[in-house]
Amino acid sequence: MYVIWDVASASTTLEGIEYMADHILKVSEVFTPNDTPTVSYVERTGLNLEKNLEAYLALPKMVVSISGPSKSGKTVLIKKVLDDDSIIPVIGSGIKSPEDLWNRTLRWMEVPTSVETATASGINVGLGASGGGEAGIPFVAKGKVEAKTNIEKQTSTTTTELQSEDGLTKVIKEISGSGFIIFVDDFHYIKEELREEIGRQIKVVADNGVKVVTASVPHRSDDVVRSNPELRGRVAAVDLGYWEMNHLISIGDKGFRALNCDLAPSLAKRLAEEAMGSPQLMQTICYCLCQTLNISQTLPEHKRVEVSEAQIQSALKQTSFFTDFSKMLSSLHSGPRTRGQERKEHNFSDGSAGDVYRSVLLAIRADPIGMSFTYDNIMTRVKSVCTGDSPVGSSINSCLEQMSLISEELQPGRPVLAWDGDNLDVTDPYFAFFLRSSDKIENLI
Repeated sequence: MYVIWDVASASTTLEGIEYMADHILKVSEVFTPNDTPTVSYVERTGLNLEKNLEAYLALPKMVVSISGPSKSGKTVLIKKVLDDDSIIPVIGSGIKSPEDLWNRTLRWMEVPTSVETATASGINVGLGASGGGEAGIPFVAKGKVEAKTNIEKQTSTTTTELQSEDGLTKVIKEISGSGFIIFVDDFHYIKEELREEIGRQIKVVADNGVKVVTASVPHRSDDVVRSNPELRGRVAAVDLGYWEMNHLISIGDKGFRALNCDLAPSLAKRLAEEAMGSPQLMQTICYCLCQTLNISQTLPEHKRVEVSEAQIQSALKQTSFFTDFSKMLSSLHSGPRTRGQERKEHNFSDGSAGDVYRSVLLAIRADPIGMSFTYDNIMTRVKSVCTGDSPVGSSINSCLEQMSLISEELQPGRPVLAWDGDNLDVTDPYFAFFLRSSDKIENLI
């Protein structure tokens, strides 16, 4: 999608549709952090994500696995390629048994997972007669008739019972060969002990013409394959990865152009850097910058928007209000409880003082912006934020181990930090952004 502003003719072209200057767009229609973008949607040049997803979905008996970091646009991609009404969404974290996957699918379709059956039984007491009357002649017409007459009586009983139907079989029956697609988001949140059987059942429905798409984070992207070796060769992978700078910049360029303004290239690059590789964060930052600049809709005349450093900081701080990692950050800053020995205190370049846990958080927060750090890189960054003695290597290593455990404990299955002994990965761009742009860490002194 693209937008071309023709100032001379006071008109805009959006995907070949002509819009006159009186076609006004609200900022919330241009920058959409929690919805599928239209005006500011960017197809990532060279990756062919949309084209590949369409091609894989066209293959019979194929399961599609979409992988990408948190907030990298996995759901947006599938909603861009498919009609929203054809997507049957199932969240992986809510699946407690293999049957849950199919029952949740049926509930979305409003198909009952059980049926009521009724069984009836009855006794009839009929009319009987005996006598000397002639056959077919009413007894009242003959004087000598010996008759027994009983009025017909019927009694009956009905019993009902609920019979559950096999969810997997019913899903196949209902949507096999149809345009519906089961989208299992956050597949990596499904408990490990369930994945093998769920993988086996996914293979069964795929073999029977049901389309299934799974989405997971990169380091768990092959869970659907690991759950059942028979699926190898039957799973097509679409890897999103973190967004490159030029693609994030394009979000801002397209959006601000639709609002009839533009930013200096250096500012557009600055905002893209702060977005931590997340298109959703870039959308939010641009939205908040518009609020800071009092831009609520398409401007009547095109102009270059001048933005001060104070306004940038205000927009970034406002963006941090869209997510809250206060408890996580406080816990990582405190570290585990210690008995007896006090932690060594260090002085930092921001004027504060604290222990090794604060030093590591300040190191992650420092420039240049990063989401993944080697051990040596962390050591260098820690030294750069200290004004005197810095923590020793063994102390930093122990700190990173504890931080990883704390992160996992607070958010089981979806930690914000992951340390493997050699590399530290910040797995959630929103946490990295919150650490940099909120004032929470200043208040933890």
